[in-house]
Amino acid sequence: MFQIIKRDGMGRIGKVKTAHGNFTTPTLMPVIDPTDIVLTPREIKREFGAELIITNAYLTLLHFGKNPDLKIHQILDYDGPIMTDSGGYQILRYGSIDVPPEEIVRYQDLISPDIATILDIPTGVNASREYAAETVRITLERAREALRILSNPNVMWCGPIQGGLFTDLVEHSAREMGKLDYKFHAIGSPVELLNDYRYTEVVDLVMAAKKNLPLERPVHLFGAGHPMMLSLAVAMGCDLFDSAAYILFARDDRYMTAEGTLHLNELEFLPCECPVCSSTTVKEIRREPLDEKIKLLARHNLHVTFGELRKIRQAIVDGRLLEYVQIKCRAHPSLLAALKRFMDYSEFIERFDPVTKKSAFFYSGSESIKRPEVIRHQQRMKSRYTPPRQDTLIILSGFGEKTNVDAGDSHVLKIVPPFGVVPEELEEIYPLSQNEVPKELEAEVIAAAAESLENYLKRHGSSYRQVILFNDRSCWGESLVRACQPVAEKLKVIQANEKNLNKLWHEFSAEWIGIFNG
Repeated sequence: MFQIIKRDGMGRIGKVKTAHGNFTTPTLMPVIDPTDIVLTPREIKREFGAELIITNAYLTLLHFGKNPDLKIHQILDYDGPIMTDSGGYQILRYGSIDVPPEEIVRYQDLISPDIATILDIPTGVNASREYAAETVRITLERAREALRILSNPNVMWCGPIQGGLFTDLVEHSAREMGKLDYKFHAIGSPVELLNDYRYTEVVDLVMAAKKNLPLERPVHLFGAGHPMMLSLAVAMGCDLFDSAAYILFARDDRYMTAEGTLHLNELEFLPCECPVCSSTTVKEIRREPLDEKIKLLARHNLHVTFGELRKIRQAIVDGRLLEYVQIKCRAHPSLLAALKRFMDYSEFIERFDPVTKKSAFFYSGSESIKRPEVIRHQQRMKSRYTPPRQDTLIILSGFGEKTNVDAGDSHVLKIVPPFGVVPEELEEIYPLSQNEVPKELEAEVIAAAAESLENYLKRHGSSYRQVILFNDRSCWGESLVRACQPVAEKLKVIQANEKNLNKLWHEFSAEWIGIFNG
């Protein structure tokens, strides 16, 4: 049903087989209101390449439920994959709906979408802990009951996760829902957070669910469809997104970009290369009749969103998704804060990241010290590495091309930001020499490298008789010297002369610090 094709970080490209065709993840499902269709599903598929759409089963029941023979594909006049939501958003917005959960399930079974959703109780962001716990309990109860009444084998069902801002409740919801026989899962209650740019809380919500859901099941992030945050959501392991924003924003003269939202009245130029923006001007759009203006803006909004999804997919193929996320998250301070929060989960992320990639590692900011490649190297240095039996350790901290040191029988250790210590015999292992890093580094990166050296010397310093440190003060200052204190406090310091320095590294131009001699 769900076949994972490519991975990077926690992001993945997958294939899903449905009764009405296959689709590729990550993907966006444009929301279609069955009572107010502005762009038809056929138009959306033809112009934007949409492979999956979503509509509301509750609204469909209210308007078309009197004709039990009508299937959802007939109602929408569309022969591709369709997902139905259950009315949970209406509960979140209005407090309740007047249809029992069993009726919503049976109706979806009857109209035969490719993917259907049980009627959950959204937690929301303002819920008390008691109410949040109740939404989890009721949603799980409904999920178990739904499995007992399902009858259509062509429908794959989605079990939503609730709990809101209470991550322990989200974890419980995900664990218990994951035990049930659902093919998809959806993470509930992010819409209000997304609307208020509370992206760090979205990260905690998503990661609490992802860490406890079955890995083989696709995950849908309810209501997330703005292109500015899609790359971060994909990096967290979300596979499906739905959004009515393309049309809601258009009705409010809002113009989506991959970095944020602009208002039509603020624009003098159209900063986009999509077919809409390439064939018209701001003034021309403003002069259009209201219905036509809405359609033009909706089409632009979809072009931008699907264009961003294609870029994200290619970044996964290239093995540079997290670099892309680092770039995109600098579009808004709240996104950058969310990226830093996401990197707090780096040890979990590392479990899913490919060991080798076809692209070099590009440093993209201080968050790079928590990238999976860096975490993996540090973990393996700690758990798997034993240095060779040699009396002298030479520590090189310069930059530039590969340094060929005539070190004789000495063991050479390099300081390679952001990875930290790299034994010379391991430096060809990806990505320890397949990387691009600027010479001017943030304080966090310098501190992390110094800590890496200090930890190495605490573990292995006693196996050497002497340690030689070349310190590039222009980059590292005194941080590496301080990192050597676990060795220096026990060993005598001897000043090296120019002859010795040139013998070890005649091209090194930084200040010589000293020999710690046993």
